[in-house]
Amino acid sequence: MLPGLRAILNIHPLFVHFPIALWLSALLFEALAVVRGSDEWHRTAARLLYLGTIAAIVTIFTGFNARRSIPPGPAMIVVGIHETMMMIATSVALGLSLFAIVFRKNFNASLRKFLLGGMVLLAILLTIGADRGAQLVYEYGSAVDWSTAQPQK
Repeated sequence: MLPGLRAILNIHPLFVHFPIALWLSALLFEALAVVRGSDEWHRTAARLLYLGTIAAIVTIFTGFNARRSIPPGPAMIVVGIHETMMMIATSVALGLSLFAIVFRKNFNASLRKFLLGGMVLLAILLTIGADRGAQLVYEYGSAVDWSTAQPQK
């Protein structure tokens, strides 16, 4: 019924897009909250940040499992970079989430700007880490079961 799922070696690719989408959406909403001075958009940004951080923690566990499907060789260097960048990004997101929770009652314009700066840093780390993940898939063919690959006609 779902032939795409039969071709993957692990479930990590099913989870990676959630933290990416949620964190970048959080950045967008926090930028709008800063520009417009909107408490509601800030709360939306914070909730997206929390959800993205929870999704990232789950995704990290699937990534540890996915690591076992990578054969020894040059791809393992990229795995190390990808893993490190995403662990740092998740740590930054966790710190930002805790910051948003601790100061949620007294969030003023300067705290919003600080949170926005942290989210920009998070987006940069996320982009570098996700790029290494894409490199693993598209340059090294990781997470693809080549034994089931069909030649194109």
